[in-house]
Amino acid sequence: MAGEHHDDLVMQSLLLDEIGQSVIGLDDAWQITYWNRASERLYGFSSTEVLGLKITELGIIDSHDGPGQGATGQEIVDRLARGRDWAGEYWVRHRTGREFPVHATLSRIRGRHTVPVAVVAISKDITDRKHSEAILRRLSAMVESSGDAIIGADLTGTITSWNAGAERMFGWSAREAVGRNYSLLTTREDANLGDMVASRMESGTFVRGLETRWRAKDGTYLDVDLTVSPVYGQDGSQIGASAIARDITEIQRLKAAATAERERLLAAQEMAHVGSVEYDVSTGERWHSEEFARIFGLGPDERTSRQSILELTHPEDRDHVRQEWKNLDDGHGFADFEYRIIRADGRHRWLHSRIRTMNGADGKPLRFLDTVLDITERKKAEKVLEWQARHDALTRLPNRYMLTEVLQGLLDQSARPVVMFVDVDRFKLVNDGIGHEAGDTILVLLAERLRNAVRLGDMVGRFGGDEFVVVGENLTMRGAKAIAGRIKAATRNPFEVDGRQIYLNVSVGIAVAGPDDTAESMLRGADAAMYRAKSAGGDSSAVYEVQMTGQAAGRLDLESDLRLALQRRELLLEYQPIVDLRSEVTVGFEALLRWHHPEHGPIMPDVFIPIAEETGLILPIGTWVLQEALGQVEQWRRHLPEAANVYAAVNISGRQFVARDFPDVVDAAVRSAGIDPAAVNLEITETVLMDQPGLPKETLQRLIQLGVGLSIDDFGTGYSSLSYLKWLSARTLKIDRTFVEELGRGPHGASIIELVLGMADNLSLNVVAEGVETLDQVNELRRLGVRSAQGYFWSKSMPSDRVPDWLDTLPPGSRRRLA
Repeated sequence: MAGEHHDDLVMQSLLLDEIGQSVIGLDDAWQITYWNRASERLYGFSSTEVLGLKITELGIIDSHDGPGQGATGQEIVDRLARGRDWAGEYWVRHRTGREFPVHATLSRIRGRHTVPVAVVAISKDITDRKHSEAILRRLSAMVESSGDAIIGADLTGTITSWNAGAERMFGWSAREAVGRNYSLLTTREDANLGDMVASRMESGTFVRGLETRWRAKDGTYLDVDLTVSPVYGQDGSQIGASAIARDITEIQRLKAAATAERERLLAAQEMAHVGSVEYDVSTGERWHSEEFARIFGLGPDERTSRQSILELTHPEDRDHVRQEWKNLDDGHGFADFEYRIIRADGRHRWLHSRIRTMNGADGKPLRFLDTVLDITERKKAEKVLEWQARHDALTRLPNRYMLTEVLQGLLDQSARPVVMFVDVDRFKLVNDGIGHEAGDTILVLLAERLRNAVRLGDMVGRFGGDEFVVVGENLTMRGAKAIAGRIKAATRNPFEVDGRQIYLNVSVGIAVAGPDDTAESMLRGADAAMYRAKSAGGDSSAVYEVQMTGQAAGRLDLESDLRLALQRRELLLEYQPIVDLRSEVTVGFEALLRWHHPEHGPIMPDVFIPIAEETGLILPIGTWVLQEALGQVEQWRRHLPEAANVYAAVNISGRQFVARDFPDVVDAAVRSAGIDPAAVNLEITETVLMDQPGLPKETLQRLIQLGVGLSIDDFGTGYSSLSYLKWLSARTLKIDRTFVEELGRGPHGASIIELVLGMADNLSLNVVAEGVETLDQVNELRRLGVRSAQGYFWSKSMPSDRVPDWLDTLPPGSRRRLA
């Protein structure tokens, strides 16, 4: 124990005072007997203020029976009472009320000292340390909670730290990983990773963005992004490194998928002739695809700019392109437009550009993405389709649509247009006689003649079928009639087709524009006038007058009305007798279809029958004709003695004959009428048969099985062969009226009829002569050996209610001519 001037407590106090540690001496009653300068600074009380006071009276600790706080204070007292020291941390209070933590040591003092002391309390303010510890704890928590792996290693590569993120990412626990070399994670590709990192860290900087592949505990591989930083010791030397590893496996997968998708997109663009170009406004960087370069004819390394694109743009489209770009620069966000370019090689291309922008917060564009589609072929196709939509494919003349458009334009301009409707007389007969292909050739030749017959500025178009339309302007009625005359004259010269000369006549209808006319009304008027000319015998022209509306209908109106004719009971049948030339006994009746229009009166068959065939209405109409004719003839056979053995002759169109269900239609009509099938003759023209080389055998076989007969009408015009007639199993040949008309005028008609009779004898066919009008023709037919005939010499066709009277007033042997 030291002397009075060298008391240990005082000496220690002085030493501790120098390092800022509070020394407080307490006697057995806990009164303060010593208070050094550090205590004054720590608690704010001077020694003169506190000496002799109990420690609890200062308020620097809670007012318990000991110097501690709560249970801790009692624990300290108990521990000191047992002669043991206490050391620890607790919170104290400055005289200003500020609380702060201290680290204190309380010890019992034994022996005698200059100052009476039983307990010495030594304490130090640890606020800064606690703050640092809190920071460290937060940092440690952040490290542990990080999704990234944070790994420390010394200079030998031995792992020294391993956070929870590393455990989750790689599968090893900290216990398993710490102490092992970091090669635990690396692959063969990372053999030089340590050397590379070390060399890059020699400058003392971080290593960022280092991508590599590390192995997990389960053997799988992860793509990681490394950030490596040096770790230094207290002396400033590097003692190791800390690495932050971020799992970028999914990012790499997505990048690979994006790269593959981009390659597929570029391939698709190449296949679809779609190019793309991207432009970054901030960096000025531009990128374009290979297909974009091919579309514009650019070289492999040739760069693009707006100016270079504009220089390639067609001069007529440059202002349009500039305006679209300006709209984008102004923040419109989207552009969709078409323009033309002229490439360096001189080729013209049509392009379709779709541009989108990515705008910043200020609404100004940051990035442009432009997709460019080469639409040159589409434009060509559109041009062809546009031409086809306005022109007739066969004659290449303007079609109905274009004619109507041009005519309406002339009317809108008050140009006084004139319309002429031109129709070929009996063209169906010509078409059936020479075939549709040759008929098309005639239409093409006719179109050329019409163009040559009209004025230079007039438009010639094909309205449909064998109908043509001429549209002219500023024509007087006299001038229109003169052009109509030239048109008729131009068609009178024969048409050379397949070595044959074909003669045509045309009917022309003329309509002059009125104050309230439209294109449709003028076309209807010209159509009506044309039918007036046709009804007058053809090979003529007529001018449309308002009263014609009540006398003749145009084709457009007829087609609409014909669809309702059956329903309205406007169709009816008339019957022309077929007589035996020797006895003049009636042996049959040919049923002839008639149409009595409620407004326009009788409509001629050669007007409405072609319409019915073109529209398909001939099928329901033909079924009705069969049912009506067979039913009527069977009624006469049952109730009129003079008609007991007559047969019914019913005309059949080619469209009916090739219909799959035609035998069923005939069978149903025969059964419904109750007529003997042998009393039924189905008449079809020879030219129609010749135009149907692929007649269904099943149809012929079914008709033969039904027992009905087949008559070849207009025989001698279609050049059918004996073998063909035999194959058809025909029952009757009907000699065409053109050969009957020749009888008595020269040897030609008689020669043809003799040939037909010889053919008929060889095939055991009946022969009927048509169109007999004179007694000379009757006598000549008898001389030649023709058995049956029909014509005006005996009677025109008559309504069914007149047949009984006609039979009753014409007894056998009578040779009176009844018109």
